[in-house]
Amino acid sequence: MGLKHSKLHSAILQEDWIQTLRQLQTDKYNAMIANRYGDYPIHLACYTGRAPPYVIRILINAYPNAVIKKNKAGYDSVDIASKNYKISNPHREQVLAMLRTYIDDHLCSKYCEETDTDCSLESVVMSQ
Repeated sequence: MGLKHSKLHSAILQEDWIQTLRQLQTDKYNAMIANRYGDYPIHLACYTGRAPPYVIRILINAYPNAVIKKNKAGYDSVDIASKNYKISNPHREQVLAMLRTYIDDHLCSKYCEETDTDCSLESVVMSQ
């Protein structure tokens, strides 16, 4: 995996979810390390197609921006999860919803900042 391969990367690739949580508790900054392919831990968890939703949520919380980052192949975590979580997987919809919710929230916030728009709930309700 190259020089940037961490114990967190290894735990995820081995699908050792308990060790994944331990590594995140020990040093959540490992979630900010991409391997030589540009894959962050959230990408690796999505590649497995078997990471439980609580692991995905904790990885998002540890480094939210990794959700929107593309690896060197041009894929973000939603692209990867969409391809690797089988339709029959009971966690597929929940995982995809968590990833998409973060992306939607990020895009809305970015729009509000760029357009200097008040996007608070109160201003949206008042405008209706």
